[in-house]
Amino acid sequence: MRYLCLGATPETDSEAFAQIGRFLSAALDLPLQQIHLPALDFAFDAGRGQYASIAILEMVNRLCPQDALRLVGVTERDLFIPVLTFVFGHAQLGGRAAVVSLARLRQEFYGLAPNQEIFLDRARKEALHETGHTFGLVHCADRSCAMALSTRVQQIDQKRAAFCPACVRQLSKGVMT
Repeated sequence: MRYLCLGATPETDSEAFAQIGRFLSAALDLPLQQIHLPALDFAFDAGRGQYASIAILEMVNRLCPQDALRLVGVTERDLFIPVLTFVFGHAQLGGRAAVVSLARLRQEFYGLAPNQEIFLDRARKEALHETGHTFGLVHCADRSCAMALSTRVQQIDQKRAAFCPACVRQLSKGVMT
C-alpha cells in the first residue's frame, strides 16, 4: 500500500508534527508513516543565518522511502532560497519531496504573544500547500485555497486548510499518484 511519509528534524515540535501528520492523512485520505530526519547543520548559511532549502529538499528527496508516495519534511529551521529572503516551505512540483518550516509560522517570530491555535492552523495550511505542489498543483488564484501563494504570514491566515474545488478536480483527474 502506498502512503504519505512525514519526517521531522530533531528540533521539530512534536505536537505540531503529530497535528500535521493527522491532518495530512485525513485531508489526502492517505495512510501515514513517520520517520526521523537528520539535523540540518549541513545546510546552514552563516552569512544569512538561515538554512538553504534547496539542499534540504535534495536530502528529503534522497531519504524518501521507495514505497512512499511522498516525503514531507518538517523543521523548525528558518529556510531560504537564494532569490528570496525566506520561504515557508519548498517542494518539487510533481516530485516526491517537500519541506515545511515552522519558524515563521509562530506568533513569537513577529514579537507577538504565543498562540498555539494560530500556529497549528498555519502549519497545517503550509503542509497541505507544499504537499499539493508535489502532486502537481501550482499556485491558485483563489486566495482562500490552500494552494494560494503566501509571501506573508497574513496571507496564510486568510487561506482555508483545504483545496478549492478547482484544485480538488485537478487532484481527482489522476494528479495524485
